[in-house]
Amino acid sequence: MKRIFVLILVLCFARMLVAQEFTAIKGKIKDQWLSQVKLYETIDGTPVVCAVAKVEPDGSFGFLVKPKKPGFYVLGEDERMNFPVYVKGGEEINIELQENKATLVDKNTKENVQLYKWQEYAYNIWLKSVFFDKIISTYEDFFPEYEKFIEELPAFKAGLKSGDKMFDTLLKEWIDYAADYYGIVFLYTPRSKHPKTSDYPASYNRIVNSDKFADENVLAFPNGITMLRLYTIFAVNQKNISPADKAAYEQACLEVIPNDRLRGEFIVDRFFSQYRTYEEYLDGISRFGKYWLSPSLKARAEAVGTKLYKTRAGGIAADFTYPDVKGHDVSLSDFRGKVVLIDVWATWCGPCKQEIPYLKKMEEEMKETDVVFLGVSVDEARNRQKWLDFIEKEKLGGIQVFASGWSKITKDYRITGIPRFIVIDRKGNVVSFDAPRPSNPALKKMLEMELKK
Repeated sequence: MKRIFVLILVLCFARMLVAQEFTAIKGKIKDQWLSQVKLYETIDGTPVVCAVAKVEPDGSFGFLVKPKKPGFYVLGEDERMNFPVYVKGGEEINIELQENKATLVDKNTKENVQLYKWQEYAYNIWLKSVFFDKIISTYEDFFPEYEKFIEELPAFKAGLKSGDKMFDTLLKEWIDYAADYYGIVFLYTPRSKHPKTSDYPASYNRIVNSDKFADENVLAFPNGITMLRLYTIFAVNQKNISPADKAAYEQACLEVIPNDRLRGEFIVDRFFSQYRTYEEYLDGISRFGKYWLSPSLKARAEAVGTKLYKTRAGGIAADFTYPDVKGHDVSLSDFRGKVVLIDVWATWCGPCKQEIPYLKKMEEEMKETDVVFLGVSVDEARNRQKWLDFIEKEKLGGIQVFASGWSKITKDYRITGIPRFIVIDRKGNVVSFDAPRPSNPALKKMLEMELKK
């Protein structure tokens, strides 16, 4: 009986631990200005919608969140009008949302209490700076208020203590970035009167500092990327370098940011967003690719290329890089100067297997030529060993690489079915996006014609 009782206690405790991983965010919409509330998770310095809650007739709404790690979330209707909360897991957060303001109510965590002391302190500056279309303000009233805001900020920060050292440090860093951000946003938003540089108050002289953005902490903040972008633009503008001088302007921007990961984030957010052709994208990749220091950053950069790339014969072939059977990276661009036949296939694809004998025969017949046979498997990552075993069993030739599923090549080349054969000429241009299969003599004729050029 005693053992049963102990077992029940253990099970109950285990359930409590699981329950503690979830955070309950409970709220009310005052004045019924929203019919639904969006919850944004912060990913790489950007708010990303992770849940949507319907607002009930009494104005109530709620979310149950299981955070991967402690961090900032925001509530609201869009990326601009939103209100932050700090989520650790296992707590309850109660909040009331008005159209221009959020207020904590009832039970709350010490972290969020400190966070909303900051929200209250910065409220007027935030409204005048960010919501130029709601609050009419010019530099004549904003600058004096901003000066006082900055002057009293050190004393205010010193009084913020939640007991969570990691949070307190992060909040104070966010406050420093936000103070700069509000001052800069004010300058770059529509006003009835705009100041000259000579009108800027002394507080603006402290904004640009070589110690800022030295680490990646800004990516923990919901508007971190926007902070980084505006700070960099402001700093470069102080040097009077025109964006028209593209090379000098880009170099100046990178010199402002001391952290390579953040340089990559700025490049994708600012430079890549302005590209209008695939050729511009390729140039950007060649110059800035060394800054892709996270998988998500690389994926966002490649997504720009995918959007710009147009599948047409005669156009530049979209480059890709995948590991070969020995794990060495192989890129399509490695074979510039040769004719390339790309075979997109998978071990589970029946029609792909049917083409293998014809493909092997063609490889043998053209082995003394400048044709490269490049096989790209779209088998899922978990089936890599199956792919290796298949290559050995079937004695596949050419160069075989592993794409780990329907990844970049399938997006760039708009591949929705396999097998797909693609022919690339010596200059790296596309001859055919959907070439005949090896079982069709027309494919060999196409390759022979390219060899003669």
